[in-house]
Amino acid sequence: MEILKHPFGDYQTNCYILKFPQGELIIDAGIGASEWVKQNCANPLALLNTHGHFDHIWSNAELKRVYPSLPLIIHQEDSFMLESDCFELGLTPCPPTQTIKTNKGSESLEIEGIKITFHHFPGHTPGCCMIEVDSHLFSGDFIFYRCIGRYDFAYSNPSDMKESLQRFKSFPRDLPIHAGHGEDTSVASEQKHMDMWIGRIG
Repeated sequence: MEILKHPFGDYQTNCYILKFPQGELIIDAGIGASEWVKQNCANPLALLNTHGHFDHIWSNAELKRVYPSLPLIIHQEDSFMLESDCFELGLTPCPPTQTIKTNKGSESLEIEGIKITFHHFPGHTPGCCMIEVDSHLFSGDFIFYRCIGRYDFAYSNPSDMKESLQRFKSFPRDLPIHAGHGEDTSVASEQKHMDMWIGRIG
């Protein structure tokens, strides 16, 4: 697997393209990501969203216009953020074609022989997930390098975030983490700081 990464928009939201011999997976196509995605995808296989915040999903509608049969997948608890402009920011709604239903667990699917696992860690949003592909985690706004996602937004939930961080402490494998903003990190590197973050939530 080859990983391409490019930050977009005012929030420098990372969009990822995962290149396989059979085609590409796209993760979190944010504001202005469409041209870069089209330039780097010869055979896009799926568009995956870690969660439903506008800076991670903005280009969904445009990419679905270009690739009408492209599967668009997100956790069911965040699907409402794709279906309407709930933050009134001018987002073009684009409903998902498939939703993940696990409740604070993991759910896997396979596309063209590629295994994709959504690990549900709510708190930042109700459907916030880390997406695992080929032993790499794409954490969206759940875990960053030496930081965690905010839990004070509309639709965020501090108690869910606290529970998610506690579960992350026990994540059994030290995998690379590619965050929704900023630089890469790893499971083991961030697990060391979980008690501090959990304590701050109260």
